[in-house]
Amino acid sequence: MKIAVIGLGVVALSDALALARNNDVVVTGPVPERVDAINAGLYPLSDPSVAAYVAANALSLRATLDTAEALDGAEVVMISSPLSLDPATGAYRTVELESRIEMAYRLCPGVPIVIRSAVPIGFTQRLRESLGARSILCAPEFTREAQSLEDALNPRFIIVGDRGPLGSKVSAVLLGAAQRPGVPVKLMGAAEAEAVKHFSQAYLAARVAYFNELDSYALAKGLNARQVIDGVCLDPRIGAYANNPCFGYGGHRLPRSAQLLSESFGGVPAHVVPTVARANDTRISLLASKVLERAPQRIGVYHPGAVTADSDPLLALRDRLVAAGAEVDLFTGQDGDDFARFKDEHDLVVAQRLTPELRDIRGKVFSRDLYASA
Repeated sequence: MKIAVIGLGVVALSDALALARNNDVVVTGPVPERVDAINAGLYPLSDPSVAAYVAANALSLRATLDTAEALDGAEVVMISSPLSLDPATGAYRTVELESRIEMAYRLCPGVPIVIRSAVPIGFTQRLRESLGARSILCAPEFTREAQSLEDALNPRFIIVGDRGPLGSKVSAVLLGAAQRPGVPVKLMGAAEAEAVKHFSQAYLAARVAYFNELDSYALAKGLNARQVIDGVCLDPRIGAYANNPCFGYGGHRLPRSAQLLSESFGGVPAHVVPTVARANDTRISLLASKVLERAPQRIGVYHPGAVTADSDPLLALRDRLVAAGAEVDLFTGQDGDDFARFKDEHDLVVAQRLTPELRDIRGKVFSRDLYASA
């Protein structure tokens, strides 16, 4: 079966690699460097399992800049397009995704077009109606950003937003990409599938926020947060996982889903989900005050590999400290940063996690990492 994958991001490449074991896959997007890399057998994913998987499997996978070429003869089209939130309105920007879907529908009439992006609730049905296309459906992905291929190959479950033959066909394609036997599959309505994606992400964000607020309470009341968390997590209904406090939930996915649901709850009585989107800001305000209480003269923020991102809690904390008048330097490990000099020149270093390279300055590191292995 020929499958076209539109997109060159993490989700698209993970899908393409997983599907290419048993199908002829053509991936397409407008980034020449990425297309060239894929055709050279280089896949820009951070998942450490990529190299071993590629070496162990004969993959039928190529990339092209020509979307029409990729769509020619395709029996299934998978679309993953990057989405962002409009900071002024909180609405998702879907213009690019819609243009890709419309092109796929025009060139491949009747072929299943599978939306893998985390679209707003109601998006798929609206597009079906505007295009008069029943072949469009949503099948959200639930991969972790750093283990995207592993999760594509071994999904914990599969959600498909169509309860008819179209949904059955798409679920069979996704099951065929999985290496794990017996993956649970749930067929449901389009809007319900979209909601599953966002509510699951919001729950994960809420769990992070919960343990962060437990830690904030312990900080304010002089309690040992580690002891409290260890005790709370003895309850098997809570579990001892994803319980290490941090500066806030980050990445691309959790903040967007939390914000989208917060914006879409208008008119629905609710107290929990709409507040998840504000949890990071409250947490960062408290942590900034705790850092400033130590009256450091020069603060270093240790964030190797950092890029500018609105949803990065460590960068948000940095900005809050700068706004308070503190002298703050950011270490990213790029542009010739001297780590030894960084450690020596700052009397307080803020770090999300107490990693081994910070062991020798642990006494001047500010972190809420309660389970450090350093």
